[in-house]
Amino acid sequence: MGCSTSSNEKKEQNEIDNYLTNEEVDLVRKSWKAIEHDLDDTGMIMFKRFFEQQQEMKKLFKRLLSNTESGNFIFDDDRLRGHARIVMNSLGAAVDSLDDSSSLSSMLVSLGEKHAAYNVKGEMISFLWPAIRDAMKVKLGDQFTQETELAWRHVFEYIKSNLSEGIKQGELELMETREDNSVVF
Repeated sequence: MGCSTSSNEKKEQNEIDNYLTNEEVDLVRKSWKAIEHDLDDTGMIMFKRFFEQQQEMKKLFKRLLSNTESGNFIFDDDRLRGHARIVMNSLGAAVDSLDDSSSLSSMLVSLGEKHAAYNVKGEMISFLWPAIRDAMKVKLGDQFTQETELAWRHVFEYIKSNLSEGIKQGELELMETREDNSVVF
């Protein structure tokens, strides 16, 4: 009985209405329409900024790296662009689903569970906000007002909350799998 109450409380905490007003939803959608025609470029700006600010995070993106002749590893622009496109399309799906927080929460939790397998930790999600904000500033220019920034910050906090929950669940599943596989004879 107590479990269902805490589960319901957790679900209520993750409702989009607890993060954004209707006016903020409108601002997010309006600003998204202004950048959705150029998601590849916006995503590349975001990831390049992210890696400038969080260089230690590069180690989590090994599949996007290429080896140079000198033996150094650099980001393969095509792979990075492909990943940026996936992230930006997911962000677009989130914007499209702002009226259905139950589905959106489920999608984000599932995405978080998948990221746990790549050693992403919940606290790392916060590192993305400055890069997302900066990419929006570049792409929207004067349209990126303080109100728009705050609205996007609220969307980000909602996304972060659900992704972090999914990462926790994914970590637990990984630990259980490891325990199941470490049977001693």
